[in-house]
This record gives sequence, C-alpha cells and structure tokens, in this order.
Amino acid sequence: MKKIILTLLILSTNILANTFTTQNSVVKVFASISRPDYKYPYQTSKISKFTGSGAIIGDHRILTSAHVVSGARFIEIKKEDDAKRYIATVKYISHQSDLAILEVKDKDFFKDTHALKLSENIKTKDEVTVLGYPVGGNTISTTIGVISRIEYVSYVWSGSDLLAIQIDAAINSGNSGGAVVNAKNELVGIAMMKLGKTSNISYVVPAVIINTFLEDVKDGIVNGFHSGSVIVQEINNDSQKKLYGLEQRSGVIITYTGIDETLLKVDDILLEVDDKDIANNGTVKTKYGRVEFSMAFHVKQLSQSVKLKILRDKKELTLNYNLKKVAPLINKEFGKEPRYIIYGGLVFTPLTRNYLSSANSSSRGLHMLFYQKKKTVDYEEPVIITNTIFPNEVNRGYRLSSYILVKVNNKKIKDFQHLVSVLEDVTDEFTVFEFLEKRKVVLSTKEAKNSLTDIMNIYNLKSDRRLKWKSLK
Repeated sequence: MKKIILTLLILSTNILANTFTTQNSVVKVFASISRPDYKYPYQTSKISKFTGSGAIIGDHRILTSAHVVSGARFIEIKKEDDAKRYIATVKYISHQSDLAILEVKDKDFFKDTHALKLSENIKTKDEVTVLGYPVGGNTISTTIGVISRIEYVSYVWSGSDLLAIQIDAAINSGNSGGAVVNAKNELVGIAMMKLGKTSNISYVVPAVIINTFLEDVKDGIVNGFHSGSVIVQEINNDSQKKLYGLEQRSGVIITYTGIDETLLKVDDILLEVDDKDIANNGTVKTKYGRVEFSMAFHVKQLSQSVKLKILRDKKELTLNYNLKKVAPLINKEFGKEPRYIIYGGLVFTPLTRNYLSSANSSSRGLHMLFYQKKKTVDYEEPVIITNTIFPNEVNRGYRLSSYILVKVNNKKIKDFQHLVSVLEDVTDEFTVFEFLEKRKVVLSTKEAKNSLTDIMNIYNLKSDRRLKWKSLK
C-alpha cells in the first residue's frame, strides 16, 4: 500500500516570472508562533517563526490559513512593493476548515489594495492562478494550473473531511493562505496543502467552504462545521440490497451511532438529503459533480437542519436533522497549552491526537483504544501516563511507557478533571493505578504527596499541574 503524505504549505520554494494584476490583493504573513510540546506538557512552549500568505477580501479583512497563524503570539503583514510591515491579529479562526481572518488596526494598510470577490462557480479543467509568498525570493510568486478534481479530502491540519479543489499548479510551502483566482480575478479558493512525494498535486479550500465560514462568524462566534457521531457504509452488494429492500432504491446504511445521536439509529438507511438521492457509494449530485452527501451538512450553519429521508424497518420516514458538532473520544487540540498533573513523579495528561503525534507512540493500548473504545456516558476523555518519570524515592523500580489509565483505587476515570479530583481526595494508604495494558503502579499516598516539593525543586518545575486549557491565541 502506498503511503500518502499531505503537506501543509508553510515555508518552501516556488519561483515564477509573471506579474499578476491582482498582486495588490495578496499579502505576506509573518507569524511568531508558540507551539506547545504535548510529549512534555510541563515545559514552556517554544517560539518559532513562520511565513505564509493571505488574501484581502471585503470589509478590510485578510483571509489566510489557520495553520499559518494558529498559536501566534505576534503577527505582521506586508504588501507587495511596500517595505513597511503592519501589525495584525487573529479575529476568527476555524481549525476544521483551516481558515482564519486577520484584522489590521492601521486601516492605512488597505490603501491601494483591491478586495477580492469570492466565486463558487468552478468546474474541472478550469484554469486558475495561485498567488503567494513561498521562500526562494521576497516578491510575490504566481503559478498557473488547472482544476483536476473537486471532491472530499481529509484536511491535514484538522483531520476533518471537507470539500476541496485539487489543482496541478506547482505550489509549495509558503503559499499557505494565498489566493487562488480564476480568469476573472475572482477568489475561488485558498491554497492549503500539497500531496507529498508527487509532482504538482495541491489542494485548495474552495469558496463554498470559505463562504460557510464567513457566514458562521457573522455573529462574532466560530461555531464550526457539522461533525456528528454517525458512521455509514456503502450498499453495493445485491444480497445487501435485497435484505434492506433496496432493489429499486439507493442509499447507505448506518452502522454506528455515538451517545450524542438521538434521532438516527443503527441499520437506518439514508435515502435522500435535502431532496437529493444518495447513491450506494454515498454521493449526491451537485454543481461540482458527484460528491459525498456530507456536503449538504457542511454548507449550512449549526443552527440549521437538513431534511433526511430514511428507511427504517423497510418503512420510509422523513426527518428534520439538526446539525451538531460532536468531539471525538480522542480529540485534536488547537492553540492551547496541554493539561497535565504530576503525582509522585508520574506525569498524567489527556490522550489527544497532539500527544500521539508528538510521542510517536506505538503502545498497543493506544491503538486498542482507537479501534475498540467509544465515548460513553462514564468515559468521555481518555487519560494516559506519559513515558516521562521524574525519578524519586517514591517511584523507584518503575519503568513505564505511555499507558492508558483505567482506574485509580478501583475508581473508573471518566476524564482528566475526574482524575485530578480523585488524586486530591485520596486518603487510602496506597494509590493504585490500573492501566488498559494490564499494568499496575502502586505508590505510597503519603510519600507521593510529600514528594512534590522535592521533585519541583530538583527538576526546576514551575508547577505540578495545568488543569485548564491556556489559550495561545
């Protein structure tokens, strides 16, 4: 199986000679970003400098990629042919769609600039131009390409599946957030990511997703895109169709619903969404061709609903389905300092995708959790012990990896905050930790609590805990 690598477009090279007429609509973004270390959550975040691109749109707003400015402590922007840098701040950010809006306090910045108009009217084989500021030069760079596909992909920044435009323009890192325009100089998308180890396969956030984001923030709040807890399966086998009475119809079957789902049930067949037939492969007809039926959910706001026609027990039902945003059991955090608590020299933290990425862990238990565990009423957030131990007399003899915590003194741990409460209230002689990997750790409760001062002094720790998210925005 070939490994597919999608790369975010920060800091790379791309050189082209042309000067494009809308160069006064594109800016260079300079961001000083704080990137927390989830593997060592007690350490101070390091500051790194990145550059990207941005597109000027109406109402003195600058549109860019979320991954260009997420966690930014300081942002500057610069126009083409202008040596001055202007201070900018993040007004809104949608990690799901990898989009952000910057605002500039000094409105003189927008003098002699042109706000791009968005257009959702695209089709395959349309020619587009990408404008941005990749490394390899200081001036604006343009590349020309053709739209190859318009389909659902996994956005590498968030892991969310959303509509994207695939183009064959040779764009690279540094183009992130840059404008992708059509022959009329209309903004059809924002440069987002490229397919690694390939030649000229890149992806763009399309205007239809951008417009949904812009509509979302009109009330001053980023609510995000629909993200439910329903899993569906295609129905392509003749025996399947016969079993569910679909010989003359098409649709997909629901194979799983999470605890947050109250309307749909396992074995329901989704037949239509907003009066559009759902094919057996889960697609519907749109102006972009056949795309996943999820698009009907993703072009609406969370306050809205979609109309579903389903087959339940071979009877057709019509439902108004309210859109929602449900966090998965193992979530990815953005723009936050990680939570942790140190007890007896052991470090506990919530299991997030951030931790998995930073720790590169191959723990069998972590993978078991992915495939076997789901969010339940009494299990909302997995907690792990990290493979870092601050050696002390209280924890002598233990060699640990990243294990998933199940119980403390026979109490099932519901989430990270529950663990903190249990540790603060424990009065037993011993504190016994039980892990999914069939491991146990036993500490003297009195020694564990008394060791805190020594451990903090010896290892120069500023705190033994961070119990709430600290925003890096």
